[in-house]
Amino acid sequence: MQDLILYTLTAGSVFLLAFLSIANPKGANDTANKWMGIFLFSFGSALLERALFSSPSGRPSEAFTVLAELSRFAIAPALYLSVLNFTSPGRTFKKIEYLHFLPFLLFALGTLATYFLSPRVSPILPPALGRVVGMAVFLSVKIQIVIYWWLSQSRLIRHQRNIRIFASATATIDLHWLQYFLWALVFIIFLWFNELFFGIAIIKDLAPFGYLVAVYFIGYFSLRQQEVFRFEKHEVDAIREILEEDPVYAAKPPRLSDEAMATLKGKMISIMEDDKAFLDQDLDLPQLARRMHISSHDLSYLLNAGVGESFFQFVNRYRVEEAKRLLLSSKHRHLNVLGIAYEAGFSSKTTFNTTFKKFTGQSPTQFQRNAQNEIQPSPPAHPEDGRMETRG
Repeated sequence: MQDLILYTLTAGSVFLLAFLSIANPKGANDTANKWMGIFLFSFGSALLERALFSSPSGRPSEAFTVLAELSRFAIAPALYLSVLNFTSPGRTFKKIEYLHFLPFLLFALGTLATYFLSPRVSPILPPALGRVVGMAVFLSVKIQIVIYWWLSQSRLIRHQRNIRIFASATATIDLHWLQYFLWALVFIIFLWFNELFFGIAIIKDLAPFGYLVAVYFIGYFSLRQQEVFRFEKHEVDAIREILEEDPVYAAKPPRLSDEAMATLKGKMISIMEDDKAFLDQDLDLPQLARRMHISSHDLSYLLNAGVGESFFQFVNRYRVEEAKRLLLSSKHRHLNVLGIAYEAGFSSKTTFNTTFKKFTGQSPTQFQRNAQNEIQPSPPAHPEDGRMETRG
């Protein structure tokens, strides 16, 4: 009875999360959240089947079991397509992506043939071949989930690297919550595989509670998400093209002449040093491009070919220099490390500490302490030292 309650509560929570993802009241990352809703609904169906198996009546109806099994073939592709849309600006669905649901379709057709034809005719497959096909279907869902999880993780890592091309602050758009989401799924997959293959008794007994904790963990982080690509449509299209093109510019015709590069580089440095544009915590590639009256493509090329840095590196180098000045300024001694970070243009303490140490090799506190030690006067010589030298 305890397992029934836990599985039912977990399934209900997942269905609620699925509804919230599809309804998407915040309006953030709309397409990605709809795919996330499909993933969660399919996952919830599998958990509901588990709850019904734990009920006193024993086994759910054959029709529901078939539908629950069918939904499992949608779990992995829906997860991957959700991550793909979270990490790709302005992405549109391509017809070739229907192939992700080919196992779903094959299982559906096989199920129809089995449950509607076999009662009236002789078995479609010989018993031995039927067992082989059954084992293949059984394993295919597990293999599919592992492969698609790995593909989703790879896309997320790539996204966290790519956003530095157009963003100077990544804390709200690095999809760190999605990383927690994926690791929670690893925990869920482990619980599932233990029941199927490993059979570790203590883990099997705690599995219903483990599923519930993992689902609430997933829900907490998924509801905290923010819009990743919050730009105008033409800017989203430009960023997508920048992310998709080959970063090796040397093999391509120069986008800007040497003269134009020098002029634009001077203008860009002037905006950063004279106007202190880096103090804007929300500064991004399209915004700086607008201030320079050039396209995002041209600015991206200028940074890569003319400066040799990503947008993130370029802007945060100025912020680190400003932070160094503030840390040594007597007028700003009343500020703590977080206050210094905000004054220098950083939007979070974690990003400030990580970036500062990357550029200087020291934490902000270490830098301040070492700098103060260097400028302190050395203690005066002891009088005895002077007399000893005189006698010498």
